[in-house]
Amino acid sequence: RRACTPETRSEIIGKLKAWAKDTFTESSPIFWLSGLAGTGKSTIAYTVCQYLKEENLLGASFFCSRNDPNARDRKNIIPSIVTQLLHCGGALFATALCALPLGTILPDNKQHVNELLVQPWLRARASEPDPRKRHQHLVVVIDALDEVENDGPELVAELIRALLAQDTRLQGIKFLLTSRPQPKIVAECRPIDHRAIYSTEQISPDDATDDIRRYLRVELPQLHEKYPHSVESIVKHCAGLFIIAATVVRYLDPPNDPLSLPQQKKRLADFENMNVALPKANKHEFRVDSLYRVVLDQALPIEGGDEHEYAKRVMYAVVTARQPLTVSELAPLVALHSEPDEWTDTDAVTIIIHRFHAVLYTSGHDHRVRTYHKSFRDFLLSTVRCNAHAEAASDYFYYRTTTCLQVMEKALRFNMGGFPSSYPLDIDDQDLAKRIKMNINKELEYACRFWATHLSSLRHENERNIREALVHFFRLKVLFWMESMHLLKIDCRPSMHLARDWARHLKPQNKDLNVLMAAVDMLWASFINNTTSQSTPHLYISSLATVLAMSAMRSISLPDWQSSFPGLPTVKCTGILHEPSLLIIQREGHNASVHSVAFSPDGMRIASGSDDLTTVRIWDATTGTQVAKMKGHGDSVLSVAFSPDGTQIASSSGDETMGIWDATTGAEVAMMEGHESCVYSVAFSPDGMRIASGSADLTVRIWDATTGTQVAKMKGHGDSVLSVAFSPDGTQIASSSGDETMGIWDATTGAKVAMMEGHGDSVSSVAFSPDGMRIASGSADLTVRIWDATTGTQVAMMEGHKSCVYSVAFSPDGTQIASGSDDSTVRIWDAATGIPVAKMEGHDSKFRSVAFSPD
Repeated sequence: RRACTPETRSEIIGKLKAWAKDTFTESSPIFWLSGLAGTGKSTIAYTVCQYLKEENLLGASFFCSRNDPNARDRKNIIPSIVTQLLHCGGALFATALCALPLGTILPDNKQHVNELLVQPWLRARASEPDPRKRHQHLVVVIDALDEVENDGPELVAELIRALLAQDTRLQGIKFLLTSRPQPKIVAECRPIDHRAIYSTEQISPDDATDDIRRYLRVELPQLHEKYPHSVESIVKHCAGLFIIAATVVRYLDPPNDPLSLPQQKKRLADFENMNVALPKANKHEFRVDSLYRVVLDQALPIEGGDEHEYAKRVMYAVVTARQPLTVSELAPLVALHSEPDEWTDTDAVTIIIHRFHAVLYTSGHDHRVRTYHKSFRDFLLSTVRCNAHAEAASDYFYYRTTTCLQVMEKALRFNMGGFPSSYPLDIDDQDLAKRIKMNINKELEYACRFWATHLSSLRHENERNIREALVHFFRLKVLFWMESMHLLKIDCRPSMHLARDWARHLKPQNKDLNVLMAAVDMLWASFINNTTSQSTPHLYISSLATVLAMSAMRSISLPDWQSSFPGLPTVKCTGILHEPSLLIIQREGHNASVHSVAFSPDGMRIASGSDDLTTVRIWDATTGTQVAKMKGHGDSVLSVAFSPDGTQIASSSGDETMGIWDATTGAEVAMMEGHESCVYSVAFSPDGMRIASGSADLTVRIWDATTGTQVAKMKGHGDSVLSVAFSPDGTQIASSSGDETMGIWDATTGAKVAMMEGHGDSVSSVAFSPDGMRIASGSADLTVRIWDATTGTQVAMMEGHKSCVYSVAFSPDGTQIASGSDDSTVRIWDAATGIPVAKMEGHDSKFRSVAFSPD
């Protein structure tokens, strides 16, 4: 990184210096500097860091970067800042941090700001005996928050809440934040004092032009002296964008291969002849793109030969890499042929990198190849901005995915750790680290870590032979991949989540692939959640053997892994003990009551609806981690349901609306209006074409799931409709109400089929059995009841709950019923006899919703 050229960006730098030194309590603890790509935010931030360091005011800095996995990962930001503060925040801060309870030194990402920074800082300041030190302060700089993967806006929100809250307002520390003006970040930054918000767009055009002119005079002194008019044409084209000026400087003056003045003039002519017909919108972006096209025309060899194709592969390998790679790591990944030849030589890669010197560079400290600015990557991967190379980018994602699969196919094998025995724990194996380094080289490590990431970027129309390669990989090699990932201390679940999401959109669906992926999820969960994971060989000896036996007992289809391991212990499973008190995962994330939960059809995700911020959230059912958060309702989310194909989620709210959301991206698909009061319940029809809803306006309604239009409205209940459910064949809808009754309705015409009575209080929930022959109900009269769906007669009544029963659900095989109650228990009942099977406790409050996983 480098600082601003002297006497440039003077206004904003002066403003930041004054803010940083202002110790008055009225001074905002946060300053937000925003600006479009290429306007110099990072350079300004670095310049301010230098000043703060000289003034002994710099507490910490973190420069986020999409180029670096560690610098784009949310979990590293606050711990890094805290570590830096320990060196300058005094012994009291260190003591306060060390006073955290055991196990909270690295809490969940969502707790970092409060647990690692705010609370220790408050304790340290409160115990500071010297009044003079209480008035001292430090500044923390976090640059490019828009480059944090997924969680940038959330981190901004947490910092703002912590720093501006009256009860925890931090004294003695300030934060300078920079980012692009992304809508979510803009929304989160609204509470900041307007005097502490500055956009590079506020720099006057004349000042921006003067700054760039000074910069070019310093960087290109000979060219400016000899050809001042040509340099002035650069200034004009830059239009205040420093990214253009810096790229032109590198284009005209390569760092490792200086050009003569005539050569510089020749290249400058290419730039001056550039046709720039500015569009009405995105003018800044267009100027940057036009420069990048000039750079590509100069750097790429003539089309039609191997050299041109090779140069493109190197270029795309750099911009799509999930972590920066060295030249030696790039070489085998961009080879044109499978056999070693001139195109696997590191010298060839080095030559290509030099050709792209204006946009790519090799870092001096770790020798990894990076882009100078993320706008080059954005340009190359945009079908709109770089249409000439868009198809090449798509092809490269295909190529990169297949290359990773080929690398793993060739290198992965049984016992990647070279274990001589399964008896010692990994931690006791003194030579394990050496064997891992020897058996898993950087090329294989990259393929293991990022094959799924590249797969997720592959358009489905370009899948070609990918699905067959994936099926082949999952039949056996995936076991050795899991072993390697465990040796590398990397969780397999994020990769599997990406792969499942990609496979979910295949048309037609590949049943074999779905079965294989489910088997991998089952095996990894069995291994990683067990103490046997302390010894890697037990992935095979214990977990694989046990999972194979359990799958046979439960008639679950698994790959023929047994035949590949004839020496695997044979486990005979005579039964499966259901331990009712065993809580597998308890996940916190909502900040208020959770009203409804639903499993996705493949059992891999859970949707939830809550009072907090009117959100619907999606969770990974294996890890419990939050996958997506959807906002759009204006009141509590009271019910959620997955579509039968798992692609959409329906929600209902106290704001009288229902929403449909994309289950992968979390994007809003539709918002349906029509009810005149709270909508308590939603349900998809088995074919996914209709949605039923029940409301406090006493009606049941049916909606077209594609258009969102109302199809039918059914009246008959005398109080709020609290629950609705489709029959398995989609011909009927059951409803329950606060009027102590249940209704059955024709799902096509909306006609009333039957009304069932028997409960002595509100009926909170109804559910059809999988065969459609029975209906279960739960009521405020503390009972769970079973009814004949054909005659409407009561079949059984189960008593045991001590308070209102809010939710009931049949198991997928119809043999059991789960019920959740206000008495803080979930109970399992035999669906045939009504006999209680199990009682589960875990929540400190009421169970509003229960759901069985599909398996």
